[in-house]
Amino acid sequence: MTQKSVPRRAVLKRVAGAGAGAALLSASGGLLVPAHAAEAGDGAGRPAEVSGAHPVSRNGWALADEVNVGQGVWSRPVSGTGFALDTRLGAVETVLVHIVRRWHYEIETLREGEVAGWRPIGELDADGPESNQASGTAVAIRPDAYVKGVAGGLTRTQRKTVDSILEDCGSVIRWGGRDRTPYEALFYIDVPPSKEERRPAGHPVEKLADTLRRWNRTPGVGAGSAA
Repeated sequence: MTQKSVPRRAVLKRVAGAGAGAALLSASGGLLVPAHAAEAGDGAGRPAEVSGAHPVSRNGWALADEVNVGQGVWSRPVSGTGFALDTRLGAVETVLVHIVRRWHYEIETLREGEVAGWRPIGELDADGPESNQASGTAVAIRPDAYVKGVAGGLTRTQRKTVDSILEDCGSVIRWGGRDRTPYEALFYIDVPPSKEERRPAGHPVEKLADTLRRWNRTPGVGAGSAA
């Protein structure tokens, strides 16, 4: 990353969080969920159960039963890595791919099979932040190396890069390494979806994705730029 890009990232931290403080947003089926994360807990609080509502992950996004079957979660290439990520299409995809690419270029080279996006809810802790993988809104990077419940797996330099990635994303992304039960492999969307069915330009995830796309079009600014 270039030195010129740092101020942009500092500005984004404020911009990305600007729309995330609304008291409530509506998820699928009219389910109301908190729009902010629990300060000392493991990310956003688990949404309340509502009869007839589509099942959701902990962050309020609709679960997907499978990948590539029209439920919003698809295998998408991660440019520069040679592998694909199973992720929710659109803005979420842009954000999660940015995180994976920065890790790949700046922390350690990633290979196919070392990054897990979507996973079926039956394989996950439905009460934990990793349940967000089942909605395609989270990614676990080298989960076999950075296992849940164990902290300190990153060097000081690697941790600084993670801090920089989180600065990119503001309040939109939470890192599992900061949860009460640490999971340093996990990054997840930490705001609920918009109640708007069409692309809600003012939603925090959409605003962040627009900024990341602009960086990717600017030489020396996007993921993979030389430090």
